[in-house]
Amino acid sequence: MDLKNGFARDERGSVTLVVITLFLVTVMTSLIVVDIASVAIAKRSLTQVTEAAAQRGVRNLDMVAYYSGEFDLTTMASNLFGIGPEDPGVPIDCSKALGDAHGALIDWTNGDKSLRRVEITALRISDITCDGFGIQLVTEATAKLPITIPVFKVDSVQISARVSTTNTRKAGFSPFGIRIF
Repeated sequence: MDLKNGFARDERGSVTLVVITLFLVTVMTSLIVVDIASVAIAKRSLTQVTEAAAQRGVRNLDMVAYYSGEFDLTTMASNLFGIGPEDPGVPIDCSKALGDAHGALIDWTNGDKSLRRVEITALRISDITCDGFGIQLVTEATAKLPITIPVFKVDSVQISARVSTTNTRKAGFSPFGIRIF
């Protein structure tokens, strides 16, 4: 042992401590990355099921609102010269739309496990609104982590998805339902 300025200069074993420390840091980082990736995949899956539910809901056409103020010769002439009424969008039946959106989420929850992420549990709708032309849907769920890290003691996280969708008519000139351009 070499004593210089009162300090021990024995360096045996210091590399072992560094290697063990770096190994533990690498393992912990890998575990955290696996958990983060799992949450990201669960979040994307929740967003996709929320989009599907909103799309299922928005397909319900409100026939009365859609066919009120039907196309006539005056409207055709106005649209031909570009001075026609502003298209508000395709009206939807909100009562049917909300029921269909809720039904789509129930179908997904109770459906085949091969079609959904097994780590997503407790799926629920936290907010759903319909303004007559579109649906806004917010869902929440719990995502279970594949690896529980003893230091953090977290085994699940809350995730949410927010989606809005509307129907639109294709722009162009279509007198009497025949699209010209």
